[in-house]
Amino acid sequence: MTIPAWLSTARRTHLFWLANVAFWGAVFGAGLIVVKAFAPTLADPVSFVGCRALPGFVISSLLRWLSKHDDLRQRLGISQAGLMVGGPVAGGVLLTLILAAAETLGSESTARLGLAARLVINTATLAIWSALYFGIQLVREGQLHELRAFEAESLASRNELKLLQAQISPHFLFNALNTILACKHDPDAIETVTHSLATYLRFLLRQSEALEPLGREIDALEEYLTIQSYRFGDRLSCRIDCDADIRRIPVLPMMVQPLVENALKYGSADGKNLDVRIRAWREADRLFVEVANTGRWAAPDSAISTGTGLQALRRRLLIHGGPAATLTTGESDGWVRALLTIPLTEEYSDPCPATQEPAAGRKNVEPAR
Repeated sequence: MTIPAWLSTARRTHLFWLANVAFWGAVFGAGLIVVKAFAPTLADPVSFVGCRALPGFVISSLLRWLSKHDDLRQRLGISQAGLMVGGPVAGGVLLTLILAAAETLGSESTARLGLAARLVINTATLAIWSALYFGIQLVREGQLHELRAFEAESLASRNELKLLQAQISPHFLFNALNTILACKHDPDAIETVTHSLATYLRFLLRQSEALEPLGREIDALEEYLTIQSYRFGDRLSCRIDCDADIRRIPVLPMMVQPLVENALKYGSADGKNLDVRIRAWREADRLFVEVANTGRWAAPDSAISTGTGLQALRRRLLIHGGPAATLTTGESDGWVRALLTIPLTEEYSDPCPATQEPAAGRKNVEPAR
């Protein structure tokens, strides 16, 4: 639940006055201890110390008020940093002059010594208050800046996901429709491809959540690969290995689909048979999802692959999972491998309600005959 802006401001104001009273109350208490220790014959120590703490309370309140009025500070030519440093000095001088005017000092030399000592004490006390108050303000502003930057990144990521969902590949639709036409003499095949296409499009165009069970995307990929199996025929072999408990883990939506699309797009570029393997498993507090395909690795920024899809996925992983959420790619033993590593924090590790998943964790998408 978001706290209204006016309520948040009122609470901060309330906390400031509590902290300001507590600070000068502590100064008052410390002053009483010092006076009783070094001037036990003083007639009224409470009034003596109170007349010094109360003006300090007023001056610190004025400094805080001035820090909240940017327009006034700009007209006076005072920056926030200048107020933080110069405010205690000016306040210390003012406080010392006020106290000096209200007291009757002894000799001239004693007055000079008294003024110097009081100036140091008053300035140091206000400097401590200034360092605490403005230091907390700087820390809070830094945190707000980081929060705004994170929210901006998160918003950009959500918009990017919506754009990704809205951008249905025209090549995919063209190939899917051609596949349906090619099956015109096989009613069962037409029904299967049409149903898979409708289910997959429904997945792409749905209203997604911040985190969704992995099984939701796996189910959609099974429909996607069913369509592709009718397109490629015997040239394509696909296998998905994902247990039911892994399917319930909440993850970013559409984080595997770009990898599968890349596997089909670049893995089949040479016209040879293509084998695609999707595997998901858990080790301690990390989730691993690997998409592997036969063929050669297409390096990003090359004539074959721009790598923009992988860059966007890495950015989404960084925003939602931090530096520990990674995507690594490479080639080994005749296989091109893309490995997602997701840290299972509290946000990720709470299982989602079971979706309509198959009881078995392995599924082969057989080529169409």
